[in-house]
Amino acid sequence: MRKLALVTAAVVIAVSAPAMAAKQHWNITEENAAGIKSAQGVWDLTTEGDKLSGTAALSLDNGNQLTYSVDGELKDGVYSVKLENRSDDKKSCVWTGKAQNATAAGNATGFKGDVICGGGKFVLRATGL
Repeated sequence: MRKLALVTAAVVIAVSAPAMAAKQHWNITEENAAGIKSAQGVWDLTTEGDKLSGTAALSLDNGNQLTYSVDGELKDGVYSVKLENRSDDKKSCVWTGKAQNATAAGNATGFKGDVICGGGKFVLRATGL
């Protein structure tokens, strides 16, 4: 009987582990250094612990679509995220986002930071976390 209970518990844990990944939608704004918005949209993410991955779908200020993949992690309160396969052909982009707002309980409600790409830089804000 004990053996059956242990096997059942192991099966429940094994089946539940992949379900621990959470789906999230973050509102994203990309802007130049002067604060002028160049793109707005969402990141559709899967988060598992401190890791995140997903896709981005934004609208550029000229009405065109901007898409890319997102892959990164949260470490010591700072996100480090690769923005890969951008449809605007920007290469080697990495966002470093730090908390910009907090609730009364101290939880971050938004992150802001620079995106460094090969040959350029812009600001990215993430809210709705």
